[in-house]
Amino acid sequence: MISCEKSNTNTQASHYPADITISGKIDNVNEGAQVTLFEIQKAGKKDVQTTKTKADGSFSMKYKVDKIGLYTINVGNVTEDVLVLEDKDLTVTNSKFGLDVHGSNENELLHNLKVQYDGFSEKESALNQEYVNAEDKEAVVKKIKELGDERSKTMLQSLKDLDGAYITLFVLNFINDRDQYLKEITAAVNRMAERFPEDENVKEVHAAYMKLNNTSVGNVAQDIVLNDVNGKEIALSSLKGKYVMIDFWASWCTPCRMENPNVLKAYNKYKSKGFEVYGISLDQKVENWKKAIKKDGITWLQVHDAQNTAADAYGVQSIPFTLLLDKEGKIIAKNLRGNALEMKLAELLD
Repeated sequence: MISCEKSNTNTQASHYPADITISGKIDNVNEGAQVTLFEIQKAGKKDVQTTKTKADGSFSMKYKVDKIGLYTINVGNVTEDVLVLEDKDLTVTNSKFGLDVHGSNENELLHNLKVQYDGFSEKESALNQEYVNAEDKEAVVKKIKELGDERSKTMLQSLKDLDGAYITLFVLNFINDRDQYLKEITAAVNRMAERFPEDENVKEVHAAYMKLNNTSVGNVAQDIVLNDVNGKEIALSSLKGKYVMIDFWASWCTPCRMENPNVLKAYNKYKSKGFEVYGISLDQKVENWKKAIKKDGITWLQVHDAQNTAADAYGVQSIPFTLLLDKEGKIIAKNLRGNALEMKLAELLD
């Protein structure tokens, strides 16, 4: 396993604003290919500097860095990769899967992580090809799952080794089962927040994980009060005494719509035994929500969260997102898919 060099919080202090130079030599690009630096912002990427390559593929650009941040650099609209801008000059070259960036501690850490991740990507591609030609496909699926588990464990160890380095923001994207590893992820995010307390991106991610922790199994679900299809306020707390599944969904969400028949089956089977669903639609348009209710045959309780008030409070980042509550409103399971909901209800109510 390729491990990251542990970040050192006692390294020389950074000084901002800083005038830096990003230079490099890229193989197999035409003279005059555009090189664009993008800043990663909340609303997306913003191009902040451009230059062009010379005949030998070399380029150089100057940029004033106000604070540490995540960026991408694009060469000729063919190759683009992530980098961190600090108060150090950087050099950029080709790599097997994109671009290599060197010159600062954060980018050296990032380089090691890319090598690590690219190694897993190669293995995954090989297994996908093996699956196509395999007679025993279940055996290959098992290998793919084992590789995914190994990658998650490796990335978790990387998070710990990074000791709150800024590229923790980047690593978080490569951990699939965040609920399973929430404790470890939260520790890494807390450490990052300690090191970069004023950074807006860090504050946003930290806040999101604090909300996600509030939906951990064992916690009491925060109350929600929203209007149903008739405009009547319905509080989640009014359902205490029943097993309740909170179900964040929307009419435009295909996975949500695919899951509705499973929820309907479980609901019809267990509603008389004390099971209820508190469905929360994130649709902007009420008519789309109501059409989906009718088309999918939804008969359980539905409320509308057009302003994402509840979704934000619960740290919902993607849907469908579900929580199963016990009779006292305590969270006992998350994101039960397929027949998993019915199996859990059978355990509780049969």
